[in-house]
Amino acid sequence: MRLLRDEALASGDAHLGTRFWIFPQPPFIPGYEKPDRIWLPIPRDEIGEGPSDATMYVVDPVQDKEPYGLDRLPPFHGALRLPAAPGPDRHFDNLSPDSRAFLPVHAYACVHFVLNIWQSYLGRPVRWFFDQTFPRLEIVAFVNWDNAQAGYGFLELGCSDIDGIKRPYALNFDTIAHETGHLILLSETGIPTSVSRGGDFFSFSEAFSDLVSLISFLHFESAVDRLLRRTKGNLLLYNELNRFAETSPESQIRLATNFRRMSEVTREVHDRALPFVGAIFDSIVELYHRELVERDCADIRLLDIDLRHLEQDDFDRFRQATAEAFRIKPMVFGLALRAARDAVGQALATSLPSINPDTLRLDQVASAVVAAAGGQAAGVLEANFVWREIISAR
Repeated sequence: MRLLRDEALASGDAHLGTRFWIFPQPPFIPGYEKPDRIWLPIPRDEIGEGPSDATMYVVDPVQDKEPYGLDRLPPFHGALRLPAAPGPDRHFDNLSPDSRAFLPVHAYACVHFVLNIWQSYLGRPVRWFFDQTFPRLEIVAFVNWDNAQAGYGFLELGCSDIDGIKRPYALNFDTIAHETGHLILLSETGIPTSVSRGGDFFSFSEAFSDLVSLISFLHFESAVDRLLRRTKGNLLLYNELNRFAETSPESQIRLATNFRRMSEVTREVHDRALPFVGAIFDSIVELYHRELVERDCADIRLLDIDLRHLEQDDFDRFRQATAEAFRIKPMVFGLALRAARDAVGQALATSLPSINPDTLRLDQVASAVVAAAGGQAAGVLEANFVWREIISAR
């Protein structure tokens, strides 16, 4: 993916893009108090106040607004706060993350960040499914409502309220990425018109959106570095023993960590999505381990055992060996994780055009993802989908 970063910072080239701040995780989470500076590959003269551009714009209502619904759609016509403006250099990294004006800027940057990643995987721009009615996506930066939602022409962000402390979802990358995932899926598959009885479109929509969040999170260099340092490069071992996920602040990883199979879930859409999310996460980390073995950073025996039934002696041995290799070659671990991330992300994105939203079943999607992957990734994905009982062994 070609997101412009600090190498462009020094050059000052106006055509390289526009700078923003993004929190990879909400700033109240330990270790993520400071945002990352990122470059969006959009020329500065193509982003207006708000921010706004040819594909989306942000509004920040002065007073509480009702959430959008079937009888309420954009555009918003109420009174708005003054639009966020760039600095004198036309970049948007001039605002304090503690200011109200930062909310719309952060939300805008997160949506574009996610969109850039998945357009890169797709190999073409995403065309909004609502573009015949609304040419641009409206992002509502703040609604006094404990939820967030994406729909026909909009993405609006409320806030959590825990013990009287309101935390805007506009600062929560995970939430924004998830909702953007819904928009990407509908734009690629179309809106279901008559979902078949027993169909899985809504379960897959939740699974895909969680995976958009997870894979997009792994595109933050600081997040990958922090994650690997925290685990000493030993992602799957910590995860499969359910240690790392219970205590880590990386919410995307926690969401993806589960042992659920299709025979154990209900028809509730979020519950039914869990095996698919788990299969994809397992595949990313298994491919990561294969990359480490190929790069002489892990014992080849790691590939010959069932990591879901790892004995304590094996766990301790592999943990020690991986930690020593990570100490010597930390950059190689980052390269391995990014390679695994992109192999699975590319397969997921490439499978979307073959999906019929009206007849979608999880086994059909899984087969499409395997077919789109090819090579070593296909075998890993297929095995994990089989273990999760999403598809049958051949």
